[in-house]
Amino acid sequence: MDFIEDLGNMGGWCSKGVRDCYGVGVWKAIRNGWENFRSHSRFSVGDGTRVKFWKDLWCENQTLEEAFPTLFNVSVNKEGWVAEAWEEDGVGGNWGLRFNRHLNDWEVGEVESLLGKLHPLSIRRGVDDLLRWKENRNGTFSVKSSYSSLSRGIKPPFPARTIWTPWVPIRASFFGWEAAWSRLLTTDCLKRFGWSIPNRCFLCKNEEETTDHLLLFCEKARMLWLLIFSLFGVQWVMHSSVKRNLLGWHGSFVGKKREKTWRVAPLCLMWTIWKQRNRRAFDGAKRNNQDIKSIFLYTFVNWARVYIVEHTLSLIDFVDWLATK
Repeated sequence: MDFIEDLGNMGGWCSKGVRDCYGVGVWKAIRNGWENFRSHSRFSVGDGTRVKFWKDLWCENQTLEEAFPTLFNVSVNKEGWVAEAWEEDGVGGNWGLRFNRHLNDWEVGEVESLLGKLHPLSIRRGVDDLLRWKENRNGTFSVKSSYSSLSRGIKPPFPARTIWTPWVPIRASFFGWEAAWSRLLTTDCLKRFGWSIPNRCFLCKNEEETTDHLLLFCEKARMLWLLIFSLFGVQWVMHSSVKRNLLGWHGSFVGKKREKTWRVAPLCLMWTIWKQRNRRAFDGAKRNNQDIKSIFLYTFVNWARVYIVEHTLSLIDFVDWLATK
């Protein structure tokens, strides 16, 4: 019953907030994003039965509560629907506003201004109210536009162009997203969650394991970074974090033929290191440097075959192909 009542209070656009502590983590996170989603949306009024008159964005670029706070404070029904503010008459209808006291002279001017905003609008019986996404011109929601709205204003910007590429397997792109935000379950992260375990990098055994150490500065990772720079014949200065390193990973200087391959390289390297780390951590499998290099190169050439015209290249042919612009 509470669920149905809450749906009614929200106009049916959103479900009840999740308060239980067991088994609802994913849905709770989705539900908590409603206010952000709502801030990037606006309502198109049909019959007005699912749009709040004062609190929803449906009239110009502000809610009426924000545009006319004084009138909102003295309104009779602060949670009322648009349909309740519309009064039918013989020729159509008009807007009927109700307040809990007589208005002062200066408040009458605000009412006139409010009615001026409402004058071009009317209720359309039999037409459903719609929720439209403001970030797309056609009003439809897309993950891309939502991500752009969330990342807008982030300093420094997020390396989306390097992570979300069609030439990288989607699972590796999601892994790269987690790595850029330092959300991988490395040992230091597990300790912050309350695990009582010693913190040593599973691959080098020399330093504490963090995302940046494991993927950038561990001796196994450095070995693969140097291999990449050697294959492309470039010199590179590593940044202090995965995110900053990916932000600076531009490839125009390697030539048009090799640019896509250059953009794929960091995610392929980090994906290889992460898989080797997990094999060492969970299976006790220990590989020598040559094996790790070989695994990386075979993964690299398999990813690259998606867009290389000579997609049947052997590993040796691929290395030769990389050596020429």
